[in-house]
Parts: sequence; C-alpha cells; structure tokens
Amino acid sequence: MNWLLLAATLTPLILVPLVVHPGRRWLLWIAPLPAFAVVLLPPDTGLALPWLLFGTRLVLDTVNAPFLLLTALVWTAAAFTLVSDPMPLKGGRRFRVLLLITLSGNLWLVLAAEPLGFYLGFAVMGLAAYGLILEPGDQRQRRTARIYLAMTLIAELALFAALVLMAQAQGLDWHFPVPPQADGAAIALLLLGLGIKGGLMPLHLWLPPTYAIAPSPIAAVLSGAMSKAALLGWLRLLPLDQAPLPAWGLLLAGLGLISLLIALGVGLSQSDPRRILAYSSISKSGLFTLVLGLMLLRPELATAGTAALGLYAVHHALVKAGLFLGLDLHRRGPGRLIVRLGLILLAAALAAVPLTSGALVKSLLKPLFNVADWAWLDSILSLASVGTALLMIRFIWLIESSSTRTMTASQGTSRSLLGLGTWLFLVGLTVLFPFALGDTSGWLSNLFPPSIALLLAAPLILAAGRKAPRPRTRWGMGIDALAWLELLAFAYLKAGQQVLAAWSVLVERPRHLFAKFIASVGTLQTEPIGTVRPWSQHGALYLVTLGLLMALLILR
Repeated sequence: MNWLLLAATLTPLILVPLVVHPGRRWLLWIAPLPAFAVVLLPPDTGLALPWLLFGTRLVLDTVNAPFLLLTALVWTAAAFTLVSDPMPLKGGRRFRVLLLITLSGNLWLVLAAEPLGFYLGFAVMGLAAYGLILEPGDQRQRRTARIYLAMTLIAELALFAALVLMAQAQGLDWHFPVPPQADGAAIALLLLGLGIKGGLMPLHLWLPPTYAIAPSPIAAVLSGAMSKAALLGWLRLLPLDQAPLPAWGLLLAGLGLISLLIALGVGLSQSDPRRILAYSSISKSGLFTLVLGLMLLRPELATAGTAALGLYAVHHALVKAGLFLGLDLHRRGPGRLIVRLGLILLAAALAAVPLTSGALVKSLLKPLFNVADWAWLDSILSLASVGTALLMIRFIWLIESSSTRTMTASQGTSRSLLGLGTWLFLVGLTVLFPFALGDTSGWLSNLFPPSIALLLAAPLILAAGRKAPRPRTRWGMGIDALAWLELLAFAYLKAGQQVLAAWSVLVERPRHLFAKFIASVGTLQTEPIGTVRPWSQHGALYLVTLGLLMALLILR
C-alpha cells in the first residue's frame, strides 16, 4: 500500500498524454482521486526511493494529512468544474497539461519527507501555474502573469537558499520529522520565500491581481490548496518545538498582526468580489503567521498549534474554494437562489459565525492566544473578527448589487447541473466539517463580533438598498499596494526625467560659454588642400620655433 504515495503524485503526469485530446478532458477529475486513498492510510506510512535524486522519501503523517485532504478536495472540485463547463477555457490542451503538472507538484510537496522533495514540488507547482494564469492571454492577463512569475522566482530562490543553509548544518540525508536546525539567515529566507507564496504583507503584491483575473477554478486552487504550501513549509522547516526564539517569534507575530488588520481595511475599499476574497486570504495568512510566532515564543505550543493550524487550513480551503467557484454559478449558472444561499453560508463560515466550521476552528486557536502574556491581543483579535464579518457582508452586498452586471474577469463558468452538484458537495462538506470533529464546545463561540459587524453594516445597507457603494479608482482594478507602487514608480520616473533635464542645462551652459569665448578670440582657419600656403612659409615657422627652443636651452 505504500506505493499509493507514489501513485498519487504520478497519476497526473501519467494522464498528461491522454488529456491532450479535447474529447478526453473528462480525465482531469481522475487525477486527484488517488490522493483520497492515501489519506485513508495509517499515519506514518512512508515510501523510500533511494534511486531518485539523493534519496527521496514520501510520507503521510499527522502534519501533512490535513493538507493532503484539502488538496485532494479542492483539486477534485476544480477539475469537475472544468470538465462540466460547456465553454472550455482558452488554451485547450496546453491548459490541461499545465493543470496536471501543477497538481502533481502540489501533491509532491505535500507528501515529500525531505526538504529537496518539498522544494522540487514547490518549484514545479509555482512555475506550471504561471501558464494557467497567463492562458486567456489579454494584456491585463499577461501583466498579472509576469508579476506572479517574478514573485514566484524570488520565492523559489529564497527557499532554495534557506534549504542550502539548513543542509550545511544537517546534511543531505535530513528528512522529516527530524527537527530542523535553522539559523537566523535561514529563518529570514524561509520567511521571505514562503511569505510570498502565502501572501503575507508586504509580500502579497502578486495575490490580489492574480485572484482577480484567474479563471474561477484556478483561483479556487490558488487560494484553497496552493497557498497552503506556505503554511505546510513553515510547519515543516521552522524550529517550532525547540528552544524559544523571542526575536523571530515577535517578528512573525508582528507581521501577522499587520497582515491580519491592514488587509481587512484595504479589502473593505474594494469593488470587486474577487479582490475582497484575495484580501481575506491575506488576512488569514496573517492569522497563521501570528500563531507561528507564538509557537516560536512558546515551543510547548508546537503540538497543539500544528494540529489547530491543520484543521484551520482545511476549513479555509473548503470555504475559499467554494466562494470562488460559486461566483460564476451565481452569475450564470442554474439554481441561482440555491447558490445565493450557499454563498451566504460560506461567507458566514469564513466570518466565524456561531454554528459554523469557522467558529469551531477559531475556538481551537483561542487556548494558544490565551497563553500569550499580551492583554491587548484579545481586543485585537476581536477587532479582526469584526473586520472579517464586515468584509463578508461587503462581499455578499456586491454580489447582490452586481446581479444585473458583469463581474470582473471571470473566464471559466460552470453552467451545467454537474457543476452545480459539485459545488453543493463542497458546501455540504463545509457544513459537515464541525460534525466530523465531534467537538461541539466551540460551536457557539464568537457570537459578538459578527453581531457588531451586522449592526454597523445594517444602516448602510438600508440606506443604499441593493446598490453597494463602489470606490472610484483610477486603475479600474481596486486600490491595492501594487497600484500605489506603480504610481510611486511613475512619479520617480518623472522626477528623474526632470533631474536629467536640469543636468543637461547645467552641462550645456558652460559649453556654450566656452564656445563664445573661443569665438571672441578668433576661429581657426580651415582651408581646402588646394589653398594651403606654400611649404616655405611653414618651414620658416618651424625654424623660428626650433631656434627659440634652442635659445631657451642655452640660456638655462
């Protein structure tokens, strides 16, 4: 049964030659299915492949099992959505091939039991996804894909450098779950490389525009499965259960709080539902980073924190994938009333409304926050909960007000009943998620933040009716850091041009003055060869000059 680990990662690659034919695109939904069989294997099931690279290992343990489950669920839902779409995405066979390669890389990094395997899966997944974002091919798509590719390459280089530093300390045969040995430089590189993939502020520049223009199934796997590679990498590679690291713990906690709060504020200014979901993901990445910072400060929290983050990742993946896939169904699909209710339910789960999976997984994190000796942390988290609820109210409001308009950049649409059934299955899993855990103690928690958010939003909703306010933006893409950076770069460019113009004036003025001086003294005669004075005159001038030089030498 151990060979199921290898079969799960290779099945997408085996299907690559088959899906080239348009009539066999239905094979896409088969690719993630072996991963479900691997999830059912007992913990600590492993497979050694000594003939591959420096000795590759695949493993299923308590750390990566939740990530394998969410990867299989999200990719299966996305594959069914693509297969059921009667209007396939542009790109045809190239798109299907890249989709399977991306899935293979995602599964490989999840099951990898050694750092090199994790990096290879990370690199394959990130680079192949570039083609999925680029595929529709308009100008905006190409620009966003270039931004994604640049940030992905930076992330991969930083991760590779971190793993090289760690391999120097632990050797090439180091594998999970042996505790990692990471110095300050390695931790900084891990924070950079995986922070880009996870969308941690200020490394999130690629995320909002990518989520805004990517086809809905691709946005679902980007937010639901691929971004979780950052969290898994941190859980695998950071020294969480060793000696306390106060400086790094405070840094991660601080960055997490910045992402948690600022992303919510920026998200509320967006007029595109997809960008609202993007900033919600950035905020949740901040929450993950905050917990990791607490684990670095208090290593005794590592075991409980790892389990809680794994469950939170499953919840977030199901909800976020369901929201992205539901956007197209609400716009063009059948059963719009059912889809509307499902989107409201998913948004409530993301806002951690009582009796939802969000409230349950958030209650699992509360003991970790209570251990921290920060009296103000509870108030900050309550404020973030109110902001998340307001963000989801804004999301639903925009959907309702956009019912008669075309939403931004939605390429793949699921119009068939199969697509609707797949999405309803995903919503059902979100509803049943708390029952699967069997712990009902946290179901009624987090009651006040959503209530406060509803009280704050109710007057605005009643005053505006169905027409949600839309901020006026110059770029037509929403207000985000990338737009501000573009404006700043343009300002610096114009300032540089003015400086160069001023420098040219400063250089040309002395040159002009020198030319006027030469003109006042006299100009050199430039005569044609035919009018040159006789050689005798030049010879006489030469002899006079030579005589003067000899006289000077004698007098000396």
